[in-house]
Amino acid sequence: MRRATGDYRGAARDLEVALGVFRGLGHRLGLANALRTRGSMRRATGDHPGAAQDLEEAIGIYRDIGERGGEAEAVNEAATLHRVCGDLSQARSCHQQALDLARQIGDPWDEAHALAGLGRCALAAGHTAEAKDILRHALEIFQRIGAAEAPDISGELAALIKPEPTG
Repeated sequence: MRRATGDYRGAARDLEVALGVFRGLGHRLGLANALRTRGSMRRATGDHPGAAQDLEEAIGIYRDIGERGGEAEAVNEAATLHRVCGDLSQARSCHQQALDLARQIGDPWDEAHALAGLGRCALAAGHTAEAKDILRHALEIFQRIGAAEAPDISGELAALIKPEPTG
């Protein structure tokens, strides 16, 4: 897949092929993974209704087959979509659900993603102190596991704790 290159048209073609193959084979996990990826891509390109549809279908499949890690990822992605669309209440609810799932299965990466999402929701709601605390916790986990997301979260935190200019 071409996710990392920004070639959304190429990625969309690849995902359509993958979806057809997985549907044809009846490979539900592959189908759910491709739907989650396409949902993420659709969110990134502004197709919010398409993203919501893909993510809802992926979440349903993950639940049906008992793949809780994939479910946590898809629920986190759905939460991000809700936040981008301005529905902070639903975003927080989804991130909390993903956090609970991640903790149940012992997945620190999904836990940190859910925490980062909750921190961003707190920030969007104007709760800066809460956002800092939650983002710090997410950063600690990302750093502990050596995740590539650590620098991004560190940058978000640095922007929040930057001293006010004196004047």
